[in-house]
Amino acid sequence: METTRTKCFIVNLCLAAIASLVFTGCGSKDDPKPAGKGKINMKFTVTVQNAAAAGQVDFQVMAANHDASQYGAPVWKMNGVTQNNEQAIIISKGSFTGSTKTYVFETVKAFDFGKLGVTCSAVDGGVVTLSYKAEVDGKVETSVENVAVTSAQIYIKDFSYEGK
Repeated sequence: METTRTKCFIVNLCLAAIASLVFTGCGSKDDPKPAGKGKINMKFTVTVQNAAAAGQVDFQVMAANHDASQYGAPVWKMNGVTQNNEQAIIISKGSFTGSTKTYVFETVKAFDFGKLGVTCSAVDGGVVTLSYKAEVDGKVETSVENVAVTSAQIYIKDFSYEGK
């Protein structure tokens, strides 16, 4: 009988301890949200000369938010034309072999972060010339002009941008 009372006492003591932790551990105020980074507008300008000599030329632009708010809505303008709900666009060698040698990508609204990716290789002794610029909120963050990529090279750069 004494054992039953002891077990009952221990169980009740544990339940009281759990109840006191639950009620005192949960206050009515939520923890403050951490200070977030601001949203940014981005503009990327890319130019390729002599793309016909390239084995590969790829430019990738990407923008997104930390939530799903970019889905189902336009993200980019390409040369002033609003694109569909593409959060990432890749243009390759074929985009630069016609009369258009320069593309300008602009976000249609502010986003949490973005990316510019550049990949190029040349073939058969040809030389491909790359220029690209990234502007974030109107400020030039990256500017590279007239990089000559020869057949002995592979040129790969990835840049990330986010609100400050």
